[in-house]
Amino acid sequence: MNIDEFEFLMDGCTIEQDGDGNVVFKPYRFQNGIILQKIVPGSKMPLNEFYNNVKNYNQEYQNRKKMKQQKAEHFSKMSPQQAAKLPLEKKIEYFEMLFPDKMRKGELIEVCRKNADNIRACLFNIDFPQSFWDREKKLADRYVALIASRPEITEKMENWAVISLDDKKEIIQQAREVFKYVYGVAPNIHFFKPEEYDKKGLSDDTHIDAAYNDGKGNIYFNLDRLDRSNNFFAISVLFHEATHYRQDVQSFDNELIDRLFRCNAEFAATYEEIDGDHQSADYGDLRSMQPTENHAYALQEYVEQQLMEKTGISKTDDRGLDAETKNLHNKAFSMAKIAQYHSAKNR
Repeated sequence: MNIDEFEFLMDGCTIEQDGDGNVVFKPYRFQNGIILQKIVPGSKMPLNEFYNNVKNYNQEYQNRKKMKQQKAEHFSKMSPQQAAKLPLEKKIEYFEMLFPDKMRKGELIEVCRKNADNIRACLFNIDFPQSFWDREKKLADRYVALIASRPEITEKMENWAVISLDDKKEIIQQAREVFKYVYGVAPNIHFFKPEEYDKKGLSDDTHIDAAYNDGKGNIYFNLDRLDRSNNFFAISVLFHEATHYRQDVQSFDNELIDRLFRCNAEFAATYEEIDGDHQSADYGDLRSMQPTENHAYALQEYVEQQLMEKTGISKTDDRGLDAETKNLHNKAFSMAKIAQYHSAKNR
């Protein structure tokens, strides 16, 4: 074990003792479970081995914590202009320090209030490597080509207004299989009605328009929304949510991208939901600026455009989009374009 692995265990997991003389690690996040298994297979470590690791690494671990706190204080004293100009690696480093996996609601609100302008400046100026976008678009081209080559999908898209809800559900499942073929992984698919929100662990005021990723390998599609959707919904929303799943479970062969998708920047959007004015003009900005959303929205739009070109099928009107959702989507798609602009500019 090294200090980085020890730090991960201390910060990314709960630590308990079982009755057999072992220390048991339980990851705070679904993504952490994958990393945990590489460090501690089976998530258990003999107690004496754990104590030896504490003896060897705890002092350095405590020193690192102090250093992180000092860096976080330095970040809070920057101007937004300075924060915006930080290189990608430094932005990620600050998010990792500001948003540890284990964070109470009160701590999150305090951190975000103290650093709101600088967090916003960093998120608005994320410069993904252009090589990352190029590779992602090549993979998306494969997804589009395979969808376009399957008449059992394209014919239903052309007749979307008259096909059954079961047929629409089937297209989502078919699109999932194509996604798995291209990317090697795919989430499990479930369906729900809005009155079933609480059964999925969501609060009554949770705004779920199309679908949501539960962070544990499952995507839930809103059946009412699916029934009233446009003819690209099943293909592109599945692609969007499955892209979030990839962010959780895959490596993108780029250490900075992997860290960017794991750095808990989405905690800023959680703060916005908790503490923000949902009626204000800037509500939804922090959600729209999330790197994970930039990635998913940019590719979703690309897939739709390429699929229209490949198949000649026009996108129909969406009868299910309410005003709040339309506003959030418009912001998110616009922010995705800005993120790609920054990436190309920094090529």
